[in-house]
Amino acid sequence: MASKRTLLQRQLDDSSSDDDDELEIVAAVAIVNNFVNAKKKHGGSVKGRRFLRRDREGGHKRMFQDYLAVNPTYSPEIFRRRWMLIHFG
Repeated sequence: MASKRTLLQRQLDDSSSDDDDELEIVAAVAIVNNFVNAKKKHGGSVKGRRFLRRDREGGHKRMFQDYLAVNPTYSPEIFRRRWMLIHFG
């Protein structure tokens, strides 16, 4: 089976490629070929990292029940103390 040669290789092997215009075309083809075949930068999630499902809605419901409901689990004093500690260290 014959190996496939790129356009650049065929142009370089061709003895009639001495013309400047042809060399510019070959260079342009090489640049485009490198650009098209360049590996795309990965975007989004970090590859190899595990995805952890977090119960965000459940956490919101628990926090609301703990501090903001009509009959909260914790008193307003504890809420203020914890809020101040989180925000002002």
